[in-house]
Amino acid sequence: MTRQDEKLAAGVVSGSERAFEEVVRLYGGFIRSVVKYHLKNMPMWQDDCMNEILMNIWRNMSRYDADKSSLKNWIGALAKYRCIDYKRRYYRESFKGELDENIEDIAMRRTLLRQEIEEEINSLLSGLDSCDREIFIKRYILNETIDEISASKGKPPSYIYNRLSRGRKKLRCLFERKGRGGGEK
Repeated sequence: MTRQDEKLAAGVVSGSERAFEEVVRLYGGFIRSVVKYHLKNMPMWQDDCMNEILMNIWRNMSRYDADKSSLKNWIGALAKYRCIDYKRRYYRESFKGELDENIEDIAMRRTLLRQEIEEEINSLLSGLDSCDREIFIKRYILNETIDEISASKGKPPSYIYNRLSRGRKKLRCLFERKGRGGGEK
């Protein structure tokens, strides 16, 4: 701690622009080097960060305690932590962009997968007549109960059970003929 540090700090606290200009003249290069070191991969943010550091020095000089550290160390710590804030903000925004891209990618994959599944189901159920296909879709895709299906068709539940059983047997035979089922029953 030097007498000059205390005098400059007191001047800045009292609102003296001349004292602040002296701080910038003495420590501006130091601040720039701290910013360039910590934000070397983010040159587009360096000037903004430098400006925020200078603004923080102007606003927070009253918090400087000459008994705890030199003005240079206090400014260095303030600059370092501001740079860390900028890195956090940068990575948060980068991650958000990647997250948005991933969400779009996931949505696209989900849509493609849904289309593939629908095509496969339609291909599998093409061997059934339209009545059985409708019952299968209601039961196995829409998860309707047997009672709901029988009510919508106006048929007894035993009719629905029989149509489902015969349809499964027919699909199994078709599957085995195409070589997909491997003969499993």
